[in-house]
Amino acid sequence: MKSLLLIMNPNAGIRQGRRFLPDFISVFTHAGYLVTALMTEKRGDAADFVRLYGGKADLVVACGGDGTLNDVIAGLLALGEDIPVGYIPCGSTNDFASGLGLPLNPMQACRRIAEGSPRPLDIGLFGLDRYFSYTASFGAFTQVSWATPQNVKNVLGHTAYILEGIRSLADIHPIRMNITAAGLEYEDDYLFGAVCNSTSLGGVLKLKDDAVHMSDGLFEALLIPFPEDILALNRVLTCLRAGNYEDPSLLFLRAGEFVFRCSSRIKWTLDGEEADGGNPLKIRNLPAAVRIMA
Repeated sequence: MKSLLLIMNPNAGIRQGRRFLPDFISVFTHAGYLVTALMTEKRGDAADFVRLYGGKADLVVACGGDGTLNDVIAGLLALGEDIPVGYIPCGSTNDFASGLGLPLNPMQACRRIAEGSPRPLDIGLFGLDRYFSYTASFGAFTQVSWATPQNVKNVLGHTAYILEGIRSLADIHPIRMNITAAGLEYEDDYLFGAVCNSTSLGGVLKLKDDAVHMSDGLFEALLIPFPEDILALNRVLTCLRAGNYEDPSLLFLRAGEFVFRCSSRIKWTLDGEEADGGNPLKIRNLPAAVRIMA
């Protein structure tokens, strides 16, 4: 019998994952897996569980939000084993699942893992030793995902991000950044920036499906220069709503490696979790670093 390590964040989203735990185990058991289920209590637990117990598993499944999946992938990369990973999305926004086209219904996602086959997935290396599966971002609204209290996320879901984002408008200020990508340099005052491997960012920004390929060795970067006035800001918002990323008010880049240089240290967000970026900061694509069940 094959071995499956199921790692669940019982407090993710509206806490629906733990209600389905017996059903998850039943589906995986019928698929021929001997299941070991572990519950996380804090950030980093999932990575530790994978490092401690993942080496004996034929499949590792993350059940929770995008941060839980990030931890599981970080553990797999640290372990150095080529073990497929499955994802049952139970978070507040589930950007990564949306980008991959995974079912957002927990039981459907579970069955897809049991019946599916692994496909390669690029992973981002942030600095020297941190990873992300779908986005690294800075600037306006990026702190919302980790600053919003979990109990508020549990009750309001995606709406919590919007409410907290509105509250943070007063804190918006330009970030002077020099960016090197594909042999070219870009320098400006930016409102927001994201290096991503997903079509959805926070459920707010939506990239075209054909603009993102999750295993091509390249990342997409969306950068928003700081608007000079309210009219320029309205133009930016209009372009984002329409998905018009070719407009000169936005900067859309594609590269396998980015180097960011900032006049001061800033906070970044990796898959919804807070991160400190170095200066300079290198973000590199690790092609087909993991295999995900899809």
